[in-house]
Amino acid sequence: MNRPFTATDRPASRSFEQTGAGQRVSLQTSQFIARLVGPVLCAIGIGMLADEETYRALAGQFLSGYGFIYFSGILILLAGISILNAHHLWTRDWRVCITLLGWLFACVGTFRLIAPRFVVHVGGSLFLNGGFFYAAGLIFLALGAFLVFKGYAT
Repeated sequence: MNRPFTATDRPASRSFEQTGAGQRVSLQTSQFIARLVGPVLCAIGIGMLADEETYRALAGQFLSGYGFIYFSGILILLAGISILNAHHLWTRDWRVCITLLGWLFACVGTFRLIAPRFVVHVGGSLFLNGGFFYAAGLIFLALGAFLVFKGYAT
């Protein structure tokens, strides 16, 4: 017997998870964010591994002006809040990486807005370390490749 379609019915083609706030987050949302963020992280990671000298110079220029730090803080905070608004999901699968990335962006962006002088201090000490860009490049590349795989895998 057929029953009428109601507003509470979910499409069979989508997999939804409930969040603590009662929102529904589909697998498609997770894959969409992974498809956006993954390639960017891969490109940054490859750049850091391929041309460490240029990235070290970029970091030095970035830390020389509070305006760059402040403006990037606004952009990173907006990215984090955007991810969290679309994807605040705590599960025991790969999608929790998207939520953690959103929280990381939100915290880093907030930190840059609140304490730009401390960002210069911490950034300067990190960039002086000879292996920083190699390690960061590997982390960015690995996380980006993971997200690309999960975002584009069917």
